[in-house]
Amino acid sequence: MSRYGADSALVSCILGMMGACTASGASAQDMPAGDGAISVQKRPRPELDPVPIRFGGFEALPSAELRTAYDDNIYAGNTNKVDDALVTLSSGIAARSTWRRHAVSLNATAGLTRGLSQNNENTNTYDVLAGGQLDIGAGTQASLRAEYSRAYEPRGSVGDTTLRGPRIAYNTLELGVQLEHNAGRLLLGAEASLDTFHYGSYRVAGAQIAQGERDYRTWSTSLRAGYAIGPGIAAFVEGSYNKARYPDETTSLDRSSDGYSVRGGVQFGVTRLIRGRAAIGYQNQRYDDPAFPRIKGLDFAGSLEWNPTKLMTWTVEAKRTIQRSPLVGVAGIRQSRYSGKLDYELRRNVILTTRLDQTVSDYAGTQRVQRDLAGSLGAEWLLNRNLRVSAQGGFQRTRSDGSGGRRFDRKRVSVSLRYAL
Repeated sequence: MSRYGADSALVSCILGMMGACTASGASAQDMPAGDGAISVQKRPRPELDPVPIRFGGFEALPSAELRTAYDDNIYAGNTNKVDDALVTLSSGIAARSTWRRHAVSLNATAGLTRGLSQNNENTNTYDVLAGGQLDIGAGTQASLRAEYSRAYEPRGSVGDTTLRGPRIAYNTLELGVQLEHNAGRLLLGAEASLDTFHYGSYRVAGAQIAQGERDYRTWSTSLRAGYAIGPGIAAFVEGSYNKARYPDETTSLDRSSDGYSVRGGVQFGVTRLIRGRAAIGYQNQRYDDPAFPRIKGLDFAGSLEWNPTKLMTWTVEAKRTIQRSPLVGVAGIRQSRYSGKLDYELRRNVILTTRLDQTVSDYAGTQRVQRDLAGSLGAEWLLNRNLRVSAQGGFQRTRSDGSGGRRFDRKRVSVSLRYAL
């Protein structure tokens, strides 16, 4: 990560009880401090970090990237595997204000991917994110966010239902508002958001397949409160409520639902070497149609970052969520994710990264349980302020219990060249 926008947000992100960035100015003795615990990826490198273009009270950082990849099982199938090479050309710009009070930002990206032999892998993506922060008074900030994007369901994911057919495209609109207030040792926060997903149709053997039954809207609100109980440690409690609706449901089954989650935990940064966050609680999602079972039980989220040396960062994370299901006959999926990552600075301008992820997806009301294991090893070479080269190799292993499950193995390698003005 470049210095642009990284070090200024680091400490404020640590202070946020939900892990969201705030502009709180809490003192080190009141809240978890992160001064010396800067990870390998977030550490500033003044001689190598891109220098943004400055104009008036704003600065911007344009960039472009060319990526080539090879996948030995492009459709994530168990039999009759098909391999292909992919070429992706993408560009983006990150702009923000440099005012002393208040802030606005704009980030935009666009990408074009083409398969050398498989036209089903051709995609056009984009994303536009606008944000702003209003400093209302001492210790109080309000933030607004709006994002619109076009993306595709990843091959082999729970949302990839066409198997060897065209990629499933969807557009999202996400709107959010957040309020934070820091009163000494006490930090209060509230958030509200609206997310909409619209799925496009696709064509198979000359027939147009509509995806309107997958369109949905979600409203959510959350409240949180944290208190610094000692140097470098804070306790917090948080609660959220959500309402999901499927406006174009075409079957007799209604997957609309309401749910809530309540958690409590601690966030710490006791030493210069380690910081983390752990929360545990209860989640409950009730579906309008009695044919679908309620999803309820243990809720948890945690992360730990350890910097044993300035050249090494270990990161572990665990989280449980309730996901919507792409299948009409299944309303929800309880998903548990576990991951571990190691970043190592081999040289000042060479960074090695390896990670391992395990995801368990339990399809509510069925016997289907899908387990995905993924791993990767990569390297990034920072040639100068403007140019960097990356290489990565990885694998995915998916196994399922119950009917309708998927089983496959795939490997992928990629090389990319990124240029920042």
